[in-house]
Amino acid sequence: MKRKASTSASSTRILWMLRFAITDLRSRISALKVFLACLILGVTLVAATASLYRVIEQNLLADTRAILGGDVELDTNEPLPNEVLEWIRQTGRISLVREFDTIVSSESGDGFFRAEILVPDAAYPLYGELKLAPNQSREDLTAKQGEFWGAVIDPLLAERLEQTVGDELQIGAATFRITGLIEKQPDRSLNANWRGLPVMISEQAVDATQLIRPGSRVDYEYRIQTERDLDLWLEEFERAFPDTRWDITTFAERSERIAERLDQIATALILIAFTTLFIGGLGVANSIRAYLDEKLGTIATLQTLGLRRRPLVGIYLLQIGLMGSLAGLIGGAIGLGLAAVAIGVAGDAFALAGPEGASSWLQLWLLPLLLSWLFAVLTAYVFALPSLAKALAAPPAGLFRGQVQPASHEPRKWRIASYLLLAVYIGATLLGLPSPELGLLFLLAVIVLWGLLEGLIKGLRHGAKTLENSGFAGGNFARRLALANLHRPGSPLRATLLSLGTALTLVVACTLLVTTLLRALETTIPAESPALILYDVFPDQMEEVERGLTSLDASSSTELLPLVRARLAKVNEQPIAELLANDSQARREAMGDEYKLSYLSGNPEGLELVSGQWWTSPAPKGAPVFMAMEDREANELGLSAGDQVQFTAQGQSITAEIRAIYRQKGLQTRFWFEGILQDGALDNLISRYVGAAYQSDPAAKTSQQWLAQNIPNVITLRTADWLQTAGNLLNKAAAGLAAVATVSLLASLLVLSSVVSVSRRRQLYEANLLHCLGARHQAIRQSMLLETGLLTFLATVFATALGALIALPLADLALKLPAGDLWWLGAMVAGIVSSLALLGGLLPTLKAMRLNPAVLLREGG
Repeated sequence: MKRKASTSASSTRILWMLRFAITDLRSRISALKVFLACLILGVTLVAATASLYRVIEQNLLADTRAILGGDVELDTNEPLPNEVLEWIRQTGRISLVREFDTIVSSESGDGFFRAEILVPDAAYPLYGELKLAPNQSREDLTAKQGEFWGAVIDPLLAERLEQTVGDELQIGAATFRITGLIEKQPDRSLNANWRGLPVMISEQAVDATQLIRPGSRVDYEYRIQTERDLDLWLEEFERAFPDTRWDITTFAERSERIAERLDQIATALILIAFTTLFIGGLGVANSIRAYLDEKLGTIATLQTLGLRRRPLVGIYLLQIGLMGSLAGLIGGAIGLGLAAVAIGVAGDAFALAGPEGASSWLQLWLLPLLLSWLFAVLTAYVFALPSLAKALAAPPAGLFRGQVQPASHEPRKWRIASYLLLAVYIGATLLGLPSPELGLLFLLAVIVLWGLLEGLIKGLRHGAKTLENSGFAGGNFARRLALANLHRPGSPLRATLLSLGTALTLVVACTLLVTTLLRALETTIPAESPALILYDVFPDQMEEVERGLTSLDASSSTELLPLVRARLAKVNEQPIAELLANDSQARREAMGDEYKLSYLSGNPEGLELVSGQWWTSPAPKGAPVFMAMEDREANELGLSAGDQVQFTAQGQSITAEIRAIYRQKGLQTRFWFEGILQDGALDNLISRYVGAAYQSDPAAKTSQQWLAQNIPNVITLRTADWLQTAGNLLNKAAAGLAAVATVSLLASLLVLSSVVSVSRRRQLYEANLLHCLGARHQAIRQSMLLETGLLTFLATVFATALGALIALPLADLALKLPAGDLWWLGAMVAGIVSSLALLGGLLPTLKAMRLNPAVLLREGG
């Protein structure tokens, strides 16, 4: 009975605490608008990015076999030997897809677009389902009907060509009729929109195109389906054929690569979301402090009336939990709604099909919502606990003095609880990230930056105090007051640099990256790039190509470079198979990887030396030739100037000494050569050329049409078309970056509004006090404006420096584009935004300032 009575009393007490917490909240919930808004904004980004990541991950990773086309893929540029095919057939099923690139055009010949011609065999696809419209077999749709062969094309290509089913399509020397559209292709390349959209034709139709001749580049992709263990299958295959030079990929390796890339991208986006949530947490801290300042009298009164400390603590912890939960659910719902809209816009690319889609609903939608709620509540408690501790530690005796003041420091137990909660918050963040390693690096970077920021704040406060005491301000009262406001206790310096500075850092970084890309597309590339890029020009076609382009445009100039594909055989006289014997995956990749080799020939790619030096002499006979290697390839193998490498191409060996390491110029690079050799070193191996035609864009259109009609095997790409495609992709990326930066900036502005709301009452009180002591109204306003100007300057410098520190290395290393001369643009954006934000917060204060000594009497002086 005693236990039942005790349980009943506890339930009654909890219900009373809950009712009191809700009633107390309802009386002043308007004071917590910033609390809710800051949390909702941060949680919205967290929920949206987490949900999108889950959907994309499940779709891609669940269909890795279908994306690859089989359990194992062997990619080569020539048919596999019969003994290899026989061995594979004994261990599973095999399917062959031949692929080659070309240019296709509509019947009118107005538009030319790069396409990937696919010639699948009867066993295709081994995994997944190929859906065509109309719903007929691929064999029937690609068969010859009358005088035309049938072709099944990607809907996006049909849209670009402004063609539909029944229209005619020119591929090489043959005219095809579009007989169907590819609604769903399980192994569709993830970068098909960029490189070339798929067109399926029959085996018999290939000869009619006249696109394949000796030396043509054709990819033979053999997909294998086996029930055996893949690791065991690969070991047996390598033992049976130890000297293979094919690119071998398993679905597990592809899945691992996709997962790793997805994790990196998702982690970066989620970290930005958590940064916004962190900024919002500062608003939570300011908002809850302002709210509790108003509740100090209520807290002291309840203590005076005999309410014990435990239920009092429980009441305000409940209030924080209720507000955090409300913000988490609202922000999570908004974030999931935005993710659903994005998935709907993407169409079938992220559609969940079948029972797996139904069964994964909880994981894809409910789990992100629960995580959003969890992080909202954790953020609310982490940032509100210190202010709550100080408020609850306020001595009730202040009631008898007319004003209750919060404690200057939180009690030791509360401080320990805050640290433990912060540790839980950090642990939950790292565990919730797809890539904990990147999360840990981010955490270390935050700690380092926080330490630097603390040092900067202390330095600025010390500098302001030194300037004030050194006589710098002279007799200027407004200047002395502004400097004093920067270093006194309760200064807005810390909150401004943390909130506005962090958000502005993202804005500056995004501005520099996007502007760098736009400048590369709109100025640098058109100024340096040719109007037409040429691929797969055979040696006997060079004169005809140059003569034909010159006849179409007398001012045209054509530059052709040899292209030889080779495989790396030895490094410093050690076979690559021995060098990478301990890493089977790296060994297979290195042995199957093809290097595109060429001559320097005037350096049309604008290659930049990283180390070593170029040469001027031709290749010697009977001695290793000089070679320059691309930095990415050299770094992967740990090579540097002075090392020796050996390549095999068309059954011949090429021994080269690395004399230089170079880097490509990012977006301006057209051919991506991995190796440059001395002139003459490749003469016996050259079967194809690539090149560039420098002419006007109208002439490039005519040239493209002439080449398609007279030399159809030559693949052409207009720079204008490439720029348009790149511009569209960039605009989407810029819109995404702008959206993230805007949300982060909005959260920062909310934090600033909370800072202003907390300090407004203090500023008005101090203004009245100074006015009573003889300060003029104009001098007080000048001091406020000067203080705001100093904060604007500091926030701008802080954000510009840190934003440039993030953006410039990314532009240099990832995009390989210069951005250092654009720092002024980041500073201008940071200065304008910070000025508008801080002045926007100051103007209402100046407008509300009514200097009246009677205010001091009402405030209790």
